[in-house]
Amino acid sequence: MASLHFKSFKFTLFAKKNMKNILHITALVLLIVINARAQNEVTFQVNMINETVNPNGVHVAGNWQSEAGLPSDWEPFTAQMTDDDGDGVYAYTCLLPDGVYEYKFINGNAWGSDETNIPAICQVGGGNTNRFFAVEGTPYATIPIFYNGSSATDAGVTLKPMRFSVEMPTSLTIDPTGVYVSGTFMNEFSNDIFSDWIDKIKMYDINAGDGAANYTVIVYYPVVVSGTFNYSFFNGATQELLPTACQEGSFPTRFFTINAGSELTPKFCFASCDESCVNLPIYNATINIDMRYNCIFDVNSNDSLDVAGTFNEYQGGPAYLLADGDNDGIYSITLPLQAGEFQYKARIIRNGNFSIGWEGGNNTIVNLNSNLNLAPRCFGQASGTCTPIPDPSEVTFRVEFQSETPSNEVYVMGDFTNPPYQGGALLMNQVGANVFEVSTEICPGTINYKFVNGNTSVSENIEEYPGIADLSCLTSNGIGGYNRFYVRQSAEPVLLSFVYNSCSTGLITTTEAIRNSRISVYPNPANSTFTVQSGSTQISTIKVLDLAGKVVLNQPATSVVDCGSLAAGYYMVVVQLIDGEVLPVPLVIE
Repeated sequence: MASLHFKSFKFTLFAKKNMKNILHITALVLLIVINARAQNEVTFQVNMINETVNPNGVHVAGNWQSEAGLPSDWEPFTAQMTDDDGDGVYAYTCLLPDGVYEYKFINGNAWGSDETNIPAICQVGGGNTNRFFAVEGTPYATIPIFYNGSSATDAGVTLKPMRFSVEMPTSLTIDPTGVYVSGTFMNEFSNDIFSDWIDKIKMYDINAGDGAANYTVIVYYPVVVSGTFNYSFFNGATQELLPTACQEGSFPTRFFTINAGSELTPKFCFASCDESCVNLPIYNATINIDMRYNCIFDVNSNDSLDVAGTFNEYQGGPAYLLADGDNDGIYSITLPLQAGEFQYKARIIRNGNFSIGWEGGNNTIVNLNSNLNLAPRCFGQASGTCTPIPDPSEVTFRVEFQSETPSNEVYVMGDFTNPPYQGGALLMNQVGANVFEVSTEICPGTINYKFVNGNTSVSENIEEYPGIADLSCLTSNGIGGYNRFYVRQSAEPVLLSFVYNSCSTGLITTTEAIRNSRISVYPNPANSTFTVQSGSTQISTIKVLDLAGKVVLNQPATSVVDCGSLAAGYYMVVVQLIDGEVLPVPLVIE
């Protein structure tokens, strides 16, 4: 679509009174399908301020003229444009049905005086040097572009073009609603008329007869705009899933950078890093998931397992169920997939509920260059088979609010409940000033969790760790954020105590003995040494674990522990008494 610009429906309705005043300083139209043959008011505009206007006037011609009721297409003398207010912008208005059209401006009324230097960014392309536009279900006006140029001015603001193009692979069924682009540029390009990611710009196949599915749209933006923006192409409402090689940082989207009014023309194959789509070979990829030690998965309850990823737009379903033919606890599926990178996650399904058990953490990424039988990996882990897990234990979650005001309802949620996260969130009890706690029996060996300050359905209430520099208590949630995590080492009770939105254990654990105050660890935070004291029961051993559950110190009973070899961070001191009881105490090493 050529010379598209943002305008609201209020501006559209005002167009009949004064077309030149309706144009906003931004440059893009969101098109709405109403009626396939609806008649739409279309206004062509061209800025002739830098030209000497031919005595025969300014005209516009194209393959739209017969549709507008003129004698025939591409006649250079039948559609004369006028400059009613003398500002140098000439306009011509007609009615056209929905469609994609080509056109040119003519400084005169005969061929030979038409535009001959239309910049490539504004051309149809492929050897076709005409301008183009699309209209669909709403009044439309071309931006007042300079004659023989690509830029424009509106209300004293210089506008520059950016042309998005995407090729849709032949293997993909194009959504009947169309192909779109959206991103973080929507607000700034439109001066907040439209919303980032929520609103989308429709793209059109301007060379529908060339046998390729290349979709294009030209967006105009104020020359004062600069910066880096994220964007994606959409097949209907489905956002493309990109290989990591062309993602922008931790965001699974494309990006572009505008500097000093640059004119950009990004072109890509949908869901690919390549500019054009190519037919890649197909290989078999066998995915193997180890489910032997999983508290949520229950074969006796007819639980099943599927995979969803970039190859099925993360939909999964019956065609992607894994099977355990030899009953060894390793579930497998073989998929014929296109060569290159694919990403996926496994998911537990119970009674037809497809949201019961997504894996946590990042997607598993595979580069497929031949037939592959992937090594079994434990469900929820990046690699490696499952190891036996401890018997269930009581875990106490505790959170202290220091920078925030606690709500009347504070929750902890995670992947250890059924259903997980919001559906199984646990309401915490207030046990002190701004301190909340809840205990529950935990079966999984590794858990991911978060605290929530208020209604769990409101995303702003969920921990996001703003400005946090220390990530030692966190793990990636696979979608650009973090979860807290813990690895259980035994069936003994555990206390997980933190300051809200922080990895700090807070004042509530620095001098506190676990449960009945029979154990104390001080100083806490510690530097080179710390002291462990018990009540009447003698200590047998002392272990220090990092937050991944790895034992980093293991020594017999002693009152002073040398921790000078450990890096600064958060640890768990596990004290075993001679009567067999195990008591954990959080420890900070500075």
